[in-house]
Amino acid sequence: MNSVDRVLYEELTHLVDRLAASVPDGSLDAAAAANPLLRTRLDDADAQLAAARASLLEGYGRWRRALEDVENLWALAAWRRSAAPEEAGEQAAAALAA
Repeated sequence: MNSVDRVLYEELTHLVDRLAASVPDGSLDAAAAANPLLRTRLDDADAQLAAARASLLEGYGRWRRALEDVENLWALAAWRRSAAPEEAGEQAAAALAA
């Protein structure tokens, strides 16, 4: 579980805890019977929540890959910088030998 996934899980857990403490048992069925649009709106809100979560996780995945790309490019630049003096010395030695 990555950092964003943990935060989202904690947020959802807190929501469920708050709902469990404030909503009496069986009230969804009673409320949906009294207001048929409520169930539809709850289903829509759940779908939006799931889509937002998926979008956040996808964006975080892109973020992590971009961080890795930057780190790899800096490592490559450092490696090339450290290899350059060795290559210059080898080229000078080859020129002297010729």
